[in-house]
Amino acid sequence: MKKIISIVFTIVCLPFVLSAQTAEKLFISMPDRMLLTLSETNRMELVELYKGGLTAAVENQMGDSCFLVRMTNDYLQLQEGTSSLEIIVLPMVNDSKVVGLIRTACAPLCDSHLTFYTVNWKQLNTDLFITPAGKDRFIKAGVNIDEQKVRNALIPLDISLMQFHYNPDTHELLQYYNTPQYLSAEDRAKAAPYLKNTPVVFKWNQSRFE
Repeated sequence: MKKIISIVFTIVCLPFVLSAQTAEKLFISMPDRMLLTLSETNRMELVELYKGGLTAAVENQMGDSCFLVRMTNDYLQLQEGTSSLEIIVLPMVNDSKVVGLIRTACAPLCDSHLTFYTVNWKQLNTDLFITPAGKDRFIKAGVNIDEQKVRNALIPLDISLMQFHYNPDTHELLQYYNTPQYLSAEDRAKAAPYLKNTPVVFKWNQSRFE
């Protein structure tokens, strides 16, 4: 798998390897179609306000307040109302980089969409870079999911609300299972004994999240 990914990036990203890419530059260069609510001018203003130590907030095209919450060389977090955007710049084994993008919408429960791109915003196959945890990864160790009582408790959890968040301090990608919060108090009480209350943690190994 690592060899395949390395070949893919040698072909796709080689023209861009020599060009230093930061979360700031990628945010500003993001195609308008990928961020319809913020113009390039808006994005540049947010960056300048943040770098100047001021409150980095602008009004987006929908009339909502938009905040640049955090920015480092390899990470940027944007908040627009109840939605957020995270840009992650990830180093590859062949000295190129891949960009992870997390879009999270909360209404009110949060659900995320995770995608990957080259540094010039060409979308890549997400399966190359992560295998997200399924519902079974959030069941406590030692619980037999074939047992009738467990199946009965988890029947209401057919929908899947998964939230991703990247921690730039620990360089960990966290996946949360938010579906139980969707349940009624009674169903949530039934399911709680069988479910973990901690996220699944992924680490980047210079080719994919494991």
